[in-house]
Amino acid sequence: MPAGVETTKCIVAPFGNSAAVVIQGFDSTLALGSHHLIVYLTSAAPNSTPVDCSPFVGVVTSNDVPLGIIDRKQVNFSFPTGVGVDIPAKANIRIEAHYINTTASDLQGSGLVTFHTIPKAGAPAYQPASFLFYGTKNISVLPNSSASTTPAGGAPLFQAGPSGTHYFLGMTHQHRLGTGVTLWASAQAGDTSHQLLDDKDWSNPSWQLFSPVFDFNGTSGLSYQCTWTNTTTSTVTFGESALQEMCFVGGYYYPSKGFQLCLDNLCVFR
Repeated sequence: MPAGVETTKCIVAPFGNSAAVVIQGFDSTLALGSHHLIVYLTSAAPNSTPVDCSPFVGVVTSNDVPLGIIDRKQVNFSFPTGVGVDIPAKANIRIEAHYINTTASDLQGSGLVTFHTIPKAGAPAYQPASFLFYGTKNISVLPNSSASTTPAGGAPLFQAGPSGTHYFLGMTHQHRLGTGVTLWASAQAGDTSHQLLDDKDWSNPSWQLFSPVFDFNGTSGLSYQCTWTNTTTSTVTFGESALQEMCFVGGYYYPSKGFQLCLDNLCVFR
């Protein structure tokens, strides 16, 4: 990547499993200039040649199912005992790698993820897990100003979780003007008595297991707040580019009801 370049590349690769397997964890590494890496379960045919693609569009609009949304430089992760992610036999995965070079020199961007699996046929009893991702598109940060998703005197954003499930790993996502994401486990909207995460570094956010897990009962859910400081001379709004802004919280829950995406309380499962 030459200086000043932003790009997103995608490939589709075989997962490499002739029989169904269960993911028990993964390790990932992102090099300098790597903004995020998303791995999806896909029905697309393999294509090892990197092609231009749009960041996060697969999360929002496609039928591909995210297995992991990785936005920190290093993750070494094992699912709790008795929890895993199902992968069908002969699966394909799509890897979306978003790069931005804000330095004055060329960079070699790279992202690596290694999955740890066991054959499903011989796996001990487990609960299947899935990813959830909650956020807002209502972002507008004026030039040389600060902004928050929480209005003065108001409550943080809230999203009820899928009833009868358990939230056990949290993560957050912002871009370069982000100054903080706070996440709470809430019995109902407005409840901020149980803080889970308080990320101040957008470039290396949390990837945190919770013990005990937080139960979603149909009323309970996640409250969250994002803050930004705009040091540019233009208004910054929501967008997929790393030069625009985002406000997301996410992570894994079980038992799986499918990937859950909620934007401003509008939710889809797949």
